[in-house]
Amino acid sequence: MPRFFFHICSNGNGRSCDDLGLDFPSVETACSEALRAAQGLKGAFAARGEDPRDHAIEIENEAGEVVLHLSFSEIFDDSVGVVIPHSRKIQDREEA
Repeated sequence: MPRFFFHICSNGNGRSCDDLGLDFPSVETACSEALRAAQGLKGAFAARGEDPRDHAIEIENEAGEVVLHLSFSEIFDDSVGVVIPHSRKIQDREEA
């Protein structure tokens, strides 16, 4: 089963790297997990007085290739507090 690494990127504060990773059957499953994790992280950042929109999750595969950059500013609609599912994988953007 492929392993994916979930890194937290912060505007101006660098990157917190996931050195362990998690196994998922597909990129799509890893992306779904990133969306779920973003919901929890939004509250954690807000509790620390940080704007969640200043952060992102990057998913790398075992080869070190970024397969998703999930910017919190793109996925959270502050007016209703839900995840907007329009964020796409980087691979999809390159093919377009």
